[in-house]
Amino acid sequence: MRGRGGYQDRKGGAGSGKRIPLLGKEGRTRHQENAAKHPLKGADEVVSRETFRKSDHPVCAISDQELFIDGAATPPASGGECAFPNIYPFLNNSFPQHIFSPLPRRAIPIFLFLFLTLFPLLAHAQDSPAPLTLPRVVNLYLERNLELEAARYRLERTRADQIAARLRPNPGLSFTAENLRISGPVPATRLNEIGATYSETIELGGKRGLRERVAAATISAAEAKFADAMRLGVAQVKRLYFEAVLARRNIEAATENRQTFEQLLQFNLARFEEGAIPEADLIKVRLERIKFDSAIRQAQLSLRQAMIRLAENLEDPGVSKQNVAVDLDLQLLNPDLESLRQTALVERPDVQAGEREIEAAKERLALEQAHKSPDITPFVGYKRLASDNTVMFGVSIPLKVRDRNQAGIARADADRKAAGALLDVARSHTIAEVDAAYEAFQTARLQVQTFRDELLNQADESRSIALAAYQEGATELLSLLEAQRTRAEVRQQYFRTLFDYQVSVSELELAVGKEMRP
Repeated sequence: MRGRGGYQDRKGGAGSGKRIPLLGKEGRTRHQENAAKHPLKGADEVVSRETFRKSDHPVCAISDQELFIDGAATPPASGGECAFPNIYPFLNNSFPQHIFSPLPRRAIPIFLFLFLTLFPLLAHAQDSPAPLTLPRVVNLYLERNLELEAARYRLERTRADQIAARLRPNPGLSFTAENLRISGPVPATRLNEIGATYSETIELGGKRGLRERVAAATISAAEAKFADAMRLGVAQVKRLYFEAVLARRNIEAATENRQTFEQLLQFNLARFEEGAIPEADLIKVRLERIKFDSAIRQAQLSLRQAMIRLAENLEDPGVSKQNVAVDLDLQLLNPDLESLRQTALVERPDVQAGEREIEAAKERLALEQAHKSPDITPFVGYKRLASDNTVMFGVSIPLKVRDRNQAGIARADADRKAAGALLDVARSHTIAEVDAAYEAFQTARLQVQTFRDELLNQADESRSIALAAYQEGATELLSLLEAQRTRAEVRQQYFRTLFDYQVSVSELELAVGKEMRP
């Protein structure tokens, strides 16, 4: 009986689970050839119930519909069903057959080869940390640097002064015992005086409010100084990062040059064996390759040293074993000098600290002037005189007829004037730093643009022409070596120029006090 998908039920009738493909003459011929080439008989000459698709046996299966086969594994002489041996004895019949299909024998070595080859690479890729980027380095510095952590603790210490500034003076409590009888005709009960007094100091002149304003101004100035410390530290760690990037770029350039000379050496070696060039040319190429081997080792040393210094600033020894990300496609900035000056006078933390120091000095001067006003101390108490109970009260007023805090006022006024002078110095110094950093930035920017527009392409083209001409036998080896040496020097100088440009941007950001974005 004909079943679905071009199959016919065998003996068991429809639904017996034993179906055979309906093959034509050509199909039977191809099936016989396939059966003759591939032994299909299992160990017990019985095939377990398995699932196969067209991809497993393309000759016999005429569609992607599954074939369910039970019974003898011996192929028929002509036509008939396809029988497949169970070559995976570790799979029992209870395993979900629609999930796993056995692999052909020839696929097993390929699968094992790919597994053994790719698994270590994937494991290494998972274990290797991502390259360090500049934002990540800056974040690690802000989180882990111990000097910056110490500056934070100093800032916390300054905030503690604000707590003391808003506290009132402590009250006083005193006990007295007077006229204690030692000898004499008068009874002790008529002479003894015992008392207790409670006193509270009242500050006049608004001293408590002035202390709070002085503490707030001092904290504000300390916060600006902490921001300035971060500004200097971030600039330093950026430079260390750029040094590591430069070293890695030099490694890549030297490696590329070494590979070029390695290929040239193989080319010349073949030509030397053919007798086309003298041995002196071969020796020259070997010497040039050795030079780049030395350049690679020197660049690797520079990279290790730069990463060690960077790890020291980040307080993480593991950083020295990581790599840095290299971005050759830097976007060149073109800021306006006047806007940079105005931004620096507003944004620089040291200028802000100078301005806040002036405010703090003014508040301290006002506090010292308030100290001219005396503080009164009222008191109330109890006294027992002999057998009588009495109450007393009063007020204590210091007489400031001589010392009216003239020295404190003079010191505070001198501090205010000094803070004003230091602010002028900071502003003048800021303008000078911005101008100097801008000039260095403009020079580095122009050099990078020149390399990109002219020198790099010319050096590559000159090397390519010299290499092609040498391979054709039109020029001598010295011309090729000179072109390759020139290209290597140009690329190395270009990397140094990129480093100078990145450092100049960092120095300009340091002078302005704000990060510059494209």
